Amino acid sequence: MPLTTHTLPLTDAEARAALRINAAMALAPRLKTNGWRLALGQKLNGTFSKAAGAVTEAALKRRGVQVSAVTIDGPAAPLPLRLLEPGCPPEGLVVDLHGGGWVVGSAALNDRLTGHFAEAGYVVASVDYRLLDEVRGVWMPDAVADCAAALRWALGEGRRRFGTDRVFVIGESAGAHLAALAVLQLRDEGALEGLAGLIFVQGVFDLSAGPAVRAAGPETLLFDGPNLERDLGRLTPGLDEAARRAPDLSPLYADLAGLPPVLFVMGECDPFRDDSRVMAERWAKVAPAALLDVPTAPHGFQHFGAPTAPLAQAFIRGWIGEIRGQGPLSVENATA
Repeated sequence: MPLTTHTLPLTDAEARAALRINAAMALAPRLKTNGWRLALGQKLNGTFSKAAGAVTEAALKRRGVQVSAVTIDGPAAPLPLRLLEPGCPPEGLVVDLHGGGWVVGSAALNDRLTGHFAEAGYVVASVDYRLLDEVRGVWMPDAVADCAAALRWALGEGRRRFGTDRVFVIGESAGAHLAALAVLQLRDEGALEGLAGLIFVQGVFDLSAGPAVRAAGPETLLFDGPNLERDLGRLTPGLDEAARRAPDLSPLYADLAGLPPVLFVMGECDPFRDDSRVMAERWAKVAPAALLDVPTAPHGFQHFGAPTAPLAQAFIRGWIGEIRGQGPLSVENATA
């Protein structure tokens, strides 16, 4: 089946505002996966997550969204989930897997990215999966196992608890990578009943580094472009390029048969945009797939205040509505 492609329309004013944010980002230090920046980032992650979560929780409550924390059975220990519940019977359940390069981030830090779902009538369950650190060598099986456990809960107890038969999964960046691996695991278990669709926002699906990652230069926003391929390789120490293409590490190379409809969101200025494009083309061969291209958008654009963020979020809600049978999707009808 053909891949459905869309480009997010921007007014001249919206484009100029987004480019101003990009210009400010160009002056900021780039992210690195080692050294003092990683250590400091992980040290501050918990403190900042708690403080930011308190602020967004208060804001969400003023908009009629109830915020709570629950734990479910995890593969190694109780697994924390952050629930955002609307003040009306839910339209569905959205499982959220945050980004952060596998090393930082939290469920609470994603309130600004997921609150719009709760305001639109969806329950959101954000997952605090285990993160990579410099002590634990085996990290990816831990994170994937946590995400798979959260999906099993959502498709079982979560659906019963909230009285809905529709579950959607959204993952951003590293979260999209983990979501893809977790969904593939559940597919192999025959446990995808109730999973209505997937949303991958600027996902990383090829840990062997695609051409755009290898070609990233010093002008790359957010990342240390000239060292991006090297930094990506640090996630799988001791493995060569061929080994990094194993389907249980890089879902770009997995068999995608039997998976539900999917929406990919890629940014014009994201060095990982080829991951989304190629993955979407492969997915469209076995299931309905849509691809949204966001002009001016660097990696992580939803976090930086650009007008593209609420517009893309509105498009995502429209895509979910189309999957739920609420009418055809249109970028022109997606309003923030």
